[in-house]
Amino acid sequence: MSPTAIRRWLLAALLATPAAAAQDAAAQSDATTSEVEIHSEEIGRETTLPELDDPANATAAEDEAAARALGPDDDDAGVPEGAALPEVPAVASEIAAMSSRTCLRAMVRAHIDFERPSHFPIGVETPVMVHGPIRGVTFRESRATAVRELMDCRMAVALARYATFLRTLNIREVRHLSLWRLPGHGERFEAGLYPRHPGGMAIDAAVFVRDDGTSLNVQRDYHGRRGRPPCGPAARVPRDTAARTLRTLHCEPARRGWFHVALGPNFNHEHRNHLHLEVTRGVSWNYVR
Repeated sequence: MSPTAIRRWLLAALLATPAAAAQDAAAQSDATTSEVEIHSEEIGRETTLPELDDPANATAAEDEAAARALGPDDDDAGVPEGAALPEVPAVASEIAAMSSRTCLRAMVRAHIDFERPSHFPIGVETPVMVHGPIRGVTFRESRATAVRELMDCRMAVALARYATFLRTLNIREVRHLSLWRLPGHGERFEAGLYPRHPGGMAIDAAVFVRDDGTSLNVQRDYHGRRGRPPCGPAARVPRDTAARTLRTLHCEPARRGWFHVALGPNFNHEHRNHLHLEVTRGVSWNYVR
């Protein structure tokens, strides 16, 4: 082949290569597009849901079953607890303001077996040692075998009001985790007195024992929700009988104004196993959580 013929052949080959490549690419693109269209049609057929599965077409029975499976919304769980709480716990404020002589006279009138201890811790205004039931209800420490409960006289009077109510529910004994106890770090000490437990002015009631021997255990039976209101029309209580009774034991003394403070499992983790009931000196508010 002459040099001129060779140059012509190479030129033709170079000019033909892009066209061929473009033709091949176009053919490959057509094939890919066709495969994608086919695959899309297959996916469409696979993911098309029958109308029977449309939740908008659920029957009334199916809708009820779905609601039952989910349970009630948090805000609607259970039933309303009860009436609104008073802004001022009048009885508790009257009890807190009693003189020692008036308070001791009230204990005598309530036929409470008590003595005035000759030695007692500082910070308790009118210390008394209770030896037996208060109006038919025994208040004792959970691990104790004998009743020797140190408290302020005013707390004994508040418990006498509470005990009268407890007997209407056939409760004969209250086992507590703490009544009087030594002050902890940072406990407030003013004018020679302590508030709360170090002043003998609070009780942490954990178990309520009925006449038939059965018991209501706060940790086991309360079924509260932390952060939710425990009492009043906005509060919700499970329909469980034990839970409703415990909620009554928590809220009714606050509703009747016998205690300034009534805390339970809804308040925080530390109160998961007891009801804290407290009389507070010199205040006119209540704190129920």
